[in-house]
Amino acid sequence: SSELAGTSWVVINYNNGQEAVVTPISGTELTAVFGADGTLSGSAGCNNYTPGYTVDGSNITIDPPASTRMACAEPEGIMDQEQAYLAALPTAATYQITGDNLVMRTADGAMVANFERQ
Repeated sequence: SSELAGTSWVVINYNNGQEAVVTPISGTELTAVFGADGTLSGSAGCNNYTPGYTVDGSNITIDPPASTRMACAEPEGIMDQEQAYLAALPTAATYQITGDNLVMRTADGAMVANFERQ
């Protein structure tokens, strides 16, 4: 088991896939809960998602997330945000926890997402 198992996080910022790290839209919350069973779950702002994940030391692999299929109209941009966040997660290759902060990065060291412990 890893130090991630059984922990819950909220996204401070994430990579939008356009070489920019952005904060979630005001009024939305992106979350990540790492289950002890190797399932990652959470809210992508509108829909819930549930990929599997594996950890080996400081390396992490996140499967492409399946999500529920609701469409949210408000706030503006919420569906683009969700798509970008869910696309970012499987690019994670490493993670580091420092106190109440979790940072996931790509193999190249680019930021995937930055989380605060819930």
